[in-house]
Amino acid sequence: MEEPPKPGAVFARIFVFMPFLGVALALLGALGVGDVVTRLAYETDSVTAPGTVVEVERGRPVVVFTTADGTEVTATARGGYRRGDPLDVTVRYLPHDPWEATVGDTLWVPPLLFAVPLLPVAVLLVLRHPNGPRARAYRARIRARQHGRPPEGAFGLPVVLWSVPGSVLTACALALMAGSLYGFDTWGDGPLFPVLGLVGAALLPPGLDMLFQGRLRYLERVPGRREPVPPRLFRGGLYMGLLGVACTAPIVLLVFVSVAADVETPEEGTARVLAAGCGDVVGNSRGCRDLVALEYEVDGLRYTQTTDDVGFDFAPGDEALVAWDADDPTLVRVEGRR
Repeated sequence: MEEPPKPGAVFARIFVFMPFLGVALALLGALGVGDVVTRLAYETDSVTAPGTVVEVERGRPVVVFTTADGTEVTATARGGYRRGDPLDVTVRYLPHDPWEATVGDTLWVPPLLFAVPLLPVAVLLVLRHPNGPRARAYRARIRARQHGRPPEGAFGLPVVLWSVPGSVLTACALALMAGSLYGFDTWGDGPLFPVLGLVGAALLPPGLDMLFQGRLRYLERVPGRREPVPPRLFRGGLYMGLLGVACTAPIVLLVFVSVAADVETPEEGTARVLAAGCGDVVGNSRGCRDLVALEYEVDGLRYTQTTDDVGFDFAPGDEALVAWDADDPTLVRVEGRR
């Protein structure tokens, strides 16, 4: 018989790894799947209307347009606005949510799709791990050929005790996750969508693990007609290399995307400080750093952007000396206090 895992390993798998994986799946669903659903809605339901760019807020154009039913909407649209482009633009929006809009016909690629190349690596890591599901299933088939079919048959009490709760738990998890997607399309940004996704994603890993445990118990009780074929598993060095790629690639991509470009061709001017402090105070998600939200004007168009305070300790209402890039005024840095 296979030696049972040590109590510490059981604790880590149930109380550490499973909830961590569930929260990771929930965040991926809330931040990634919702974006994919919105992107698909643009393909099927979006309509266009003439609009005007009145402001650029943190790199995104603020547009004013009138919907088909005559409602005037001011929305921060997806996409970008380059200096010198005409202010009159074509706005593509969703009729059931006109504040979800994009400028022109250029549609974005959901960030979730960038994780697709890592999926084969993750599958290989799971299937070819020395103690992964294929290896454990092979050892279960070997034990079945050694001990033979038990008198009570294939579906004994251990199989039922693992398989039935696992099936119920997995079904509930999938239903909750499906409900979260339906809730995203129905309730928009309501709190029920992430809650359903979080609960469902947290229940899915233990449910699948219980199903797999039931499958192992079944394989131990049903000798195969043919000799089990040993699975091809990764050696330690190759496995650790692929694991390193799978772990570091998302971090490198995140750092590459988050690093801001520098002001290469500066133009100087003044800006009004809207807010200063931690990232959440100034409307930026880069954490609790000394940031400042600035409002300045370029070519008669108002820009709002967040940048580093660089030690000037601004307060809302202060005037700052700034320099923005001549080609891309959304790149701005603080030069001093006026």
